[in-house]
Amino acid sequence: MEPRNTSVDRSSPYGWDWTATTHDGRDDDEVRGLVRKALGALGGAHVLPGKGLQGWARSLSSYDCDGFALGSVYFGGSRTDVHVQATSAAADAVRGDVLSEVPGKTSRVDTRVDSLVPFEDLEAILEQAGETYGSVVGRVEYKKRGESLGRTVYLGAPSSAIRVRLYEKWLESPGQYVDGTNRVEVQLRPPSKVKAAVSGWSRAETFCASRVTRDLAQRLGTDLAPVASLHVSRGTPDLERSLAAMGDQYGPSVRRWLELSGGDLGRVLDRLGLSDD
Repeated sequence: MEPRNTSVDRSSPYGWDWTATTHDGRDDDEVRGLVRKALGALGGAHVLPGKGLQGWARSLSSYDCDGFALGSVYFGGSRTDVHVQATSAAADAVRGDVLSEVPGKTSRVDTRVDSLVPFEDLEAILEQAGETYGSVVGRVEYKKRGESLGRTVYLGAPSSAIRVRLYEKWLESPGQYVDGTNRVEVQLRPPSKVKAAVSGWSRAETFCASRVTRDLAQRLGTDLAPVASLHVSRGTPDLERSLAAMGDQYGPSVRRWLELSGGDLGRVLDRLGLSDD
């Protein structure tokens, strides 16, 4: 199921690839509303309970029909706020549908652009942008039996507030993207004093958050694909295939919860005491 999002500009090359935001809830009713809104934006085919995080006692994770994780919502415990994490197209939906209506603070956001320009050419562009400002450049390649599983080039240190990644998306997500698709991704971890302000930034503003990434955007020029244009459409598997895929990826606990709830959001919320009834 494609995440619902009415605000994505499909003609733009920029898209969100990861988002982590925290939203205040004044009481239990607001928390329930925030959880439902976030899960609706994630748009998954299956919802499963999970562990807590940093004071949040509970979480609900959303998965697509193939069993791939779309994101998680953390809530409850000693905290009255709600934390939302989402990836790929679901990140677009969350930032478009949740942040546009409920103010929040962004702890991390990644902005992506995709290209069919050869990896080596994009690597040279990253190096040129890095040399201008003396940025650290690193490389990683994983292989299996001599065959490459994908290369990654990093611009900026791991501790940097802004770090750039270039990687072979078509190898990282086999079968999901056109062969030869490379992704340039800007990861931003804003300091506390600007987390709220960053939540209101556009995709282009976030990608160009530093001198290095503004320089990089100019060097990339127009050789970028519109959002989702290089994504390969997949068929919708039946429930049994979804269960098998999720069981393989996430273990016995996933099977148990799916069998108990049938992947139905309402039944999961009922079990956790989050239904409106």
